[in-house]
Order: sequence, then structure tokens, then C-alpha cells
Amino acid sequence: MQDQRERLEQLGQQVRQVQAVSLVLAAQTALLVIEAQLVWLDMLVRPAPLGSVALKDRLDRQDRQARTARLVRRGIPEPLARQGLRVL
Repeated sequence: MQDQRERLEQLGQQVRQVQAVSLVLAAQTALLVIEAQLVWLDMLVRPAPLGSVALKDRLDRQDRQARTARLVRRGIPEPLARQGLRVL
């Protein structure tokens, strides 16, 4: 009878340990989820610097091409128009 009672106490202690570890794991999981959401939000709100630089370069290139095309339509030879001359 005493052995059975000791085994039940040990089992109860193990169950409490498992519950404590489960609570810690649940808390860590919640923190991980919150951190992942914050990282996702940060990436969404603040675009990557390299992406911004690449976008700026692409827009600059498009502006130069459009300016060259306008100068060529006005009769400026294309090699000169590519040099970025400004017609007043």
C-alpha cells in the first residue's frame, strides 16, 4: 500500500513538472510568434535599403531614357542627347 502511495506521489510530481515545462514552452512559443510578427511588420513598413537603391536607380535610368528620347524628338543627335544636354 505504501509503495503504491509513493508511486502516486512520484507520478503527481512528474505531472506537475510536465505542466510547468508546458507553461514555459507555451510562453516561449507566444514570444516567438510575437517576435515573428514584429519582424514581418518591420519588413512591411520599412522597405529594404537595397530595394530602395535599386528602385531609385531604375527610376533614374528611366528618367534619363525619357530625357534622351525628348531631345532626339527635338532634333538633337542621339549621342549628344545621351550626354544629358539640356535644351533651353
